[in-house]
Amino acid sequence: MKGRLRNKAFLLVMAGLFCSLNSAPAGESGSFSRYVCPRADIFGKVLQDIPWSSLLPVYIGGTFAGTGSSPVPKNASRKRVCGCKDSLGLMNYGVVMGLWEPAFLIEFTRKPGCFPVLGTEIPLPESTVGSLGSGGDAATDISFFHAHLYSFPLFTMLNIFSDLNCGRSEYQDMDLLYASELDPVWQSELRALREIPESRVTANAAGVASCSQDAIAAYRGEVNTALPHCAGAWGYLYPLTGWAGSSGGVTENTSLLTARLLTLLHHRGLLRNTMGDQALCQGEHSLYADKSMYRFSMIYPVAESSSTHFWGEPVSKWQGDLRIPPGFHEAVYVVWRYRNCCLGAGGN
Repeated sequence: MKGRLRNKAFLLVMAGLFCSLNSAPAGESGSFSRYVCPRADIFGKVLQDIPWSSLLPVYIGGTFAGTGSSPVPKNASRKRVCGCKDSLGLMNYGVVMGLWEPAFLIEFTRKPGCFPVLGTEIPLPESTVGSLGSGGDAATDISFFHAHLYSFPLFTMLNIFSDLNCGRSEYQDMDLLYASELDPVWQSELRALREIPESRVTANAAGVASCSQDAIAAYRGEVNTALPHCAGAWGYLYPLTGWAGSSGGVTENTSLLTARLLTLLHHRGLLRNTMGDQALCQGEHSLYADKSMYRFSMIYPVAESSSTHFWGEPVSKWQGDLRIPPGFHEAVYVVWRYRNCCLGAGGN
């Protein structure tokens, strides 16, 4: 109930902001006066552009069913049986289940108020427009992207795995959960440093250099959970803002920002851990993101329709650069997460 109230309150704030700015002319100033916000048409791409085989293998009661391209994380539950209390406090028993599920959509755009997933554009002041970077001046070769997070419980919406506990999700349909236009931390490295003071521990030469080990592990096809301040081959995770060096291209930048956004929202207690023995009855709010719990697949502009990629996986291995045509500055990712649940038992 509290989660639904938070979602409704957020949407009311967004609606109020949009209505108050509705009279402002689109692209009123700056470099976006001729910008056309694209339409991603997500629901027209679901059947053919979602890598359905990536939910496999499914773990059921100590055995694996099916074969797929997404390995089971090391921290996933390996129990066979489980029990959860229902709303009356009675214990119900079932078998442990684990699978990869589409949970969120994350979109990136350089123009404030552009929502490709919704297929619309809301006129907003261009307070932070960023830069694609020219490559000629190292001091200004940076880029900025606004980020939007949507709930995307695809299995729930399609009524797949609808058994009591395993069919439950904290969300019942697609909804806008986060918009960086309303978050000053996403636009300011100083504010991000104040909100997340532990980032200062690794904000030094040794901390940044340690990410080379994480990158090496990523090239080997491994997720290194021992270095939470690193994002594999995508680079150094902090600060948790929308600013990134533009030398890596749109795909690498938006991949890094995907990891940053998930980390930021976990730090605020807004995202749940759905993996492990402690998450069998219901997901628990976690202040830290387990890198092995997430996988990603680009769905726009050119979809990753055959497989997903892990946190920090080099873009060259999943042809990320080829999926952003020249001139495109938007990207939309499906965020997959591993979920353990107690099949047959009613959760809280």
